[in-house]
Amino acid sequence: MSHWLDLHLYTVVDLKMTSKIAWRFSKKPLSKLRVAFAGRHFPACFPRCQQILKERQLQDRIEVIQAPYHADLISLAPSIHVAIPFMEKFTSDFIRGAPNLRLIQQQGVGLEGVDVQAATQEGVAVCNIPANTGTVNAESTAEHALLLTMMLLRSMHQNLPQRFRSGSLGGLQPLPRTLYGQRVTVVGYGAVGSTLCDYLTTLQARVTAVRKRPWEAPTSSSTKSPASNIKQSNCLEDELPTTDVLILCCTMTPETHHLLSNEFISLLPPGALVVNVGRGPLVEYRAIYDALQRNHVAGFASDVGVGHATKPAEPWDPTDPLSQHPNTIFTPHVGGNCDVVVTNMADIIVNNLELVLDGKPPRHWTNKDDRG
Repeated sequence: MSHWLDLHLYTVVDLKMTSKIAWRFSKKPLSKLRVAFAGRHFPACFPRCQQILKERQLQDRIEVIQAPYHADLISLAPSIHVAIPFMEKFTSDFIRGAPNLRLIQQQGVGLEGVDVQAATQEGVAVCNIPANTGTVNAESTAEHALLLTMMLLRSMHQNLPQRFRSGSLGGLQPLPRTLYGQRVTVVGYGAVGSTLCDYLTTLQARVTAVRKRPWEAPTSSSTKSPASNIKQSNCLEDELPTTDVLILCCTMTPETHHLLSNEFISLLPPGALVVNVGRGPLVEYRAIYDALQRNHVAGFASDVGVGHATKPAEPWDPTDPLSQHPNTIFTPHVGGNCDVVVTNMADIIVNNLELVLDGKPPRHWTNKDDRG
């Protein structure tokens, strides 16, 4: 089997738990908790958390501070107890420079921007919000994947607006395509992938789900056995030659980095469409750009950027030639960032802030071992 896929919900470095983390939560409760919201992205969570704190009458005991830029975060580091990354990298230098830090709380599942090993060594708990916590993040992201897929199939970003402006009814060449009957391959069968497969089969697409793990049984409460009309596969290479639409829903790991390379793209039939609602580096820049240029890939839509040698995947550069290509659609990581999702995640974040305030261990603690 090739190097390409590992679909665990998240990857945490296998570490031995030091006594420092348990020690920090065995200390007496804090009279006041200082919380830094780090980064300028996903701004809706901050006012929602403020609102919840006010509703629970905690605004005088839990102080939330915005740190939109890295310099703001560094200046706050010595005095904060909790840090929440919004696309901000939490490096070992920052963690070691925050002696009072008890918790790093991710909004969402992915922890690739957090140095978990350094946090563990310094006695800092790291928490995320797993997909199986009822936030509706998976449903929202799956909806967005459908939206991007249908936009590509129907040329919503290109041909249809031109026809509207010209006053021309119908008559498009090539004709827009329906999702009905399309051969769709979904890479990843976690919370997002499994939900997306259900939506696709409801719309009567022909769906193949690909993952590396065995298919005998569900692996967590966030996933389920596929319906009988969903083809199950463990080998992406086998499925690519018969794929009309490829949708990436898998997580970023060393094995999935640049998953969509020249090698794999060459296995797709000419005219295939590619959608990415996972992480940008799943797709290698030059491979997808060249495939679009020679029309081997007819359309590429992504809610994230791509893996580039010199540019960050997020925020993706809107002036890049790939962004300007007539057969691409980029959206700014909004798949799971909807009203109900933000509300639910803010509730979970504030619940953990209350626990830390009271000197108790937080929920969804990813670098905690079996001892405590």
